Amino acid sequence: MEQRFAALVLAGGSARRMGGRNKALLSLEERTFLARLESAFSDFEEKLLSTSVPELAEGTGFLPLSDQFPDRGPLEGLRVALSQCRSEGLVVAACDMPLFPGELARALIEALGDREALVCRDRTGGLHPLCGVYRKSCLPAIQAQLAAGDFRVRRVLAAVNSGEFLLEGTPFPDEVLTNINTQAEFQTLLAQREGLTS
Repeated sequence: MEQRFAALVLAGGSARRMGGRNKALLSLEERTFLARLESAFSDFEEKLLSTSVPELAEGTGFLPLSDQFPDRGPLEGLRVALSQCRSEGLVVAACDMPLFPGELARALIEALGDREALVCRDRTGGLHPLCGVYRKSCLPAIQAQLAAGDFRVRRVLAAVNSGEFLLEGTPFPDEVLTNINTQAEFQTLLAQREGLTS
């Protein structure tokens, strides 16, 4: 893997809709979501974990990073990681995306071109700003937006030279962007995967 980019897993949420369960530690096919993402990012030399629980990174290849200012959502995690990473930018995935494949990370880097950011859009038209690539040059826009009290990642995309990685026309099914926010969604995922292996 060309080491111009680091990997970032965002795991800083409070998981209120999951009843407070840490989504990074949910288990699918005998591996935690975090372990599955670590495997997906195995080619990356620099791996970062945005979390309010640094112990989450123990025994992994991730370097934990805590938000400097709490309660500003994933945009603060992205700001801290871009500020501290050694690399030119970050390939980003949320910790609740257990089906994210390493091949998608590589495809995103290859498709970035000269843009500052590139995020995934699925076949239904859904945009996934927490699954993409962000260069360090996005930092001024992120900092300005946070200073204005606007914590929406999508708004950053309008302020920088960004593009969309359309899954349509690629080998990647929309399922690779599955994100698990509730216990019901988790149970549905478990049932689906059990159906694939039975």
